[in-house]
Amino acid sequence: MSFAVGDKVVYPHHGAAIIEAKEKRTFEGKKIDYFILRITYGDLKVSIPVSKANQIGLRDVINDEEVEEVYTVLRKKEARMPSNWSRRFKNHVEKLKSGDIYQVAEVVRNLNLREADKGLSAGEKRMLLKARQILVSELTFALDVDEETAETRLDEVLASPEVVVKRSGPKKATAKKAPAVKKAPAKKAPAVKKAPAKKAPAKKAPVKKVPEAAKAPDEKDAAASAAN
Repeated sequence: MSFAVGDKVVYPHHGAAIIEAKEKRTFEGKKIDYFILRITYGDLKVSIPVSKANQIGLRDVINDEEVEEVYTVLRKKEARMPSNWSRRFKNHVEKLKSGDIYQVAEVVRNLNLREADKGLSAGEKRMLLKARQILVSELTFALDVDEETAETRLDEVLASPEVVVKRSGPKKATAKKAPAVKKAPAKKAPAVKKAPAKKAPAKKAPVKKVPEAAKAPDEKDAAASAAN
């Protein structure tokens, strides 16, 4: 990352700055280029070797999208930090020295929450003030507003409710279902007409003729037989 005179930058542990000049200085018989930075808060001036600007942590001011990410950090209402004072203090000092705007925002948020809950020691109050100065100085450049407006905006964000953003995971590719194949309706076989069953002619049982019984001889025949 290269810088030039007139650039608005951020210097670790000090906040926003402007590169006012570039000059050569002799050190151990060698001429070295230096950037002259004017820290916006406190009107402090710092000189750093041009060749070591990136190594030192000099960086550009955050953009609009990164500002919103800082706000997200500030709105979080649950903060994990060591309960032990010395460990907590050391942890916050390291965050401030990092030059990372998100870590600076964490310090502001953590100490702001602790101040509202249990109060702060004198040392932590000074640290909170320092962290706010660093954060406000960069927001002033990022939002292109004056310091007072940036500080008001910071307080509004700290007082606003946490916004929970649900992150959707990568969408799984859904297997495309093959179009359903329409089955051709099964053709019904034409009904086979059954030939009417022929009724067998009923066989009549032969009527047996009963032999006529011998007639009893009538009276006339009996009388004739008796006369003879």
